[in-house]
Amino acid sequence: MELVLVCPGCRTRTADRIDVRTLDPSGPLGDVLSCACGRRYPVIDGVPIVMADPAAYLRAEMATVVERELSPEVVALLVGDGPDDAPYPRLAEHLSIYLDAHWGDRATPPPDGPGAGLAVQAMVDKIAARAAAPVGLAVELGCSTGRIVAELARGADQVAGLDLHFGAVRRARRLLDGERVDYPRRMIGRRYAAASVAAGDRSVPAARRLLVCGDALDPPLVPGAFDRVVALNLLDSVANPRQLLAVLDGLCAPGGELILSSPYAWQSSVMADAERLGGADPAVDLAALLRDGTQLSARYRIEDEAELPWTLRRDARSCATYAIHYLRARKM
Repeated sequence: MELVLVCPGCRTRTADRIDVRTLDPSGPLGDVLSCACGRRYPVIDGVPIVMADPAAYLRAEMATVVERELSPEVVALLVGDGPDDAPYPRLAEHLSIYLDAHWGDRATPPPDGPGAGLAVQAMVDKIAARAAAPVGLAVELGCSTGRIVAELARGADQVAGLDLHFGAVRRARRLLDGERVDYPRRMIGRRYAAASVAAGDRSVPAARRLLVCGDALDPPLVPGAFDRVVALNLLDSVANPRQLLAVLDGLCAPGGELILSSPYAWQSSVMADAERLGGADPAVDLAALLRDGTQLSARYRIEDEAELPWTLRRDARSCATYAIHYLRARKM
């Protein structure tokens, strides 16, 4: 099966099946994806934006969609006035954090201060080990700037990556295409320094991967098509973790594997208390949900569990450190 995108606007579900229509390129530059139902989705800088209501997303995230790479001096001028949580300062900080987190081992100069280094190293090692059991199709929901997509590609014929943050997926596309990405690294307050990164031998040819800006709770992907389904540190970043589990289960082919991790750092700004998984030990409850197949299409056999480090560099003097629960399960 080839990687394709499907229209989330006209997808229909019944008790025993899901009917989907695939999207095809259109427009004079192939910069639009069209569905037979009449819906159209933009492709910007090589990244499709495909979700049930793209217009609402574009209204909310226009600053992220139309931004371009600027020098640290210009970034400092743009973020120098106004609140820290304004759209552009949030974008600059987000890209600094996650480009360092995903590609810090390939960045020039290397990240400094607390949390310096490759934040995803422990997860990279886990994913790299799965290359010994190659699969046809793999997917990561919440792919951010693309490092895990690159590692998944070493053990899959084709790999898809999806994230709701357009600025991050845009950088992932460029990096996996083999381009060098320059970015401003946050130092102190609103001061940034120049940094750059290249994926090198972790680039992935376009024919073997698909990157899309979309909603992890409603991904525009063919159900049941993926042999390896990954969502790292995403369960506590969506409004409905149980719905995310159902989505991941729906993407996973029979006999396929599900790879999850989370620090379970619940926030009321993200989800209501009633939506949080489990009680005192969400790790135990998540494993039980998978083993029992609670509200899923199948039961899962737990094949690996671990506690892994996860440290995000925020600037030269601060970081956030977590212990994340990692779990790999086989669909039965």
